[in-house]
Amino acid sequence: MNSDWQIELRALRYFICVAEEKSFTRAAGRLRIAQPALSRQIKKLEEDLRVQLFIRNSRGAELTEAGEILLRRAYLIFNQVQQTHHDVTIHSRHLGGVVSVGMPPTPGEFIAPRLLERSKERYPDIELRFVEGFSGELERKLANNEIGVAVMHDPAPRDDIRISKLLVEHLCLVGRSGTLEKPEYSLAEAGSYPLVMPSRPNFLRILIDGHAEQLDIPLNIVTRSDGIGHTKSLVKYGHGFTILTYGAVISEVQQGVLQAVPICNPEILWTLCVAMRTDQRRKRTLAVIEELIQEVVQELVAEGIWK
Repeated sequence: MNSDWQIELRALRYFICVAEEKSFTRAAGRLRIAQPALSRQIKKLEEDLRVQLFIRNSRGAELTEAGEILLRRAYLIFNQVQQTHHDVTIHSRHLGGVVSVGMPPTPGEFIAPRLLERSKERYPDIELRFVEGFSGELERKLANNEIGVAVMHDPAPRDDIRISKLLVEHLCLVGRSGTLEKPEYSLAEAGSYPLVMPSRPNFLRILIDGHAEQLDIPLNIVTRSDGIGHTKSLVKYGHGFTILTYGAVISEVQQGVLQAVPICNPEILWTLCVAMRTDQRRKRTLAVIEELIQEVVQELVAEGIWK
């Protein structure tokens, strides 16, 4: 590759379009340019990089390994460009612009609607963009400036990220409604149930494993599920039990399809936090969104929705 090669965003945008459409013809239509012009741009990109990005065949265009690498990097580049635009637009004194807010799936289910409603009422010129992800992924996005504010569970202390506590949740044994008879369970009792659990290095799994190993308690894990939606569905249909926070199953408990009983001896706590980069803390637009998140969570707790 030419060491003086400069990234052309237009060429990358064309490349992403072809990769997503898997067809030069469909990509040209989507971009509203002539197909020969699109082909020339991709060919020049391949020549500049000295790699083949697509395998052309009768079905269309498939990415090579080099093309797959470039596609991942191109998405990151455009995320950074978009976040740069966001940072510039929210840096002024006027409370407006776009704020990217990252949240885990279940907390986001309850926080996001109220947050959006409150933001529209008080700060109509702020546009919220919600990004769903688990805590580890959100921490990485926050550190990379891909999102401005994040709601996360138990983030590790970092000099570049400021963390504010929202609430402390207790872990619960979760089963299909009617399958748990006691008002609370010890970790040893919970661990003896057939468990549906995520694989390591899931943060929750590491937390539970740490307590179990410290007390020499075996965990009867019968199924591994790395998606919370799948996990709750498997439990709901009687394929086992799981260990989650109450906040992770609020909807299902309210619907009467799951029940969540606190685990004691030991009591396992998981802290929900809101975080932003320390170098962004003076941005008023980010600060007011962080304050609204804290307000919404306090309301959910006060109303008894979030125990």
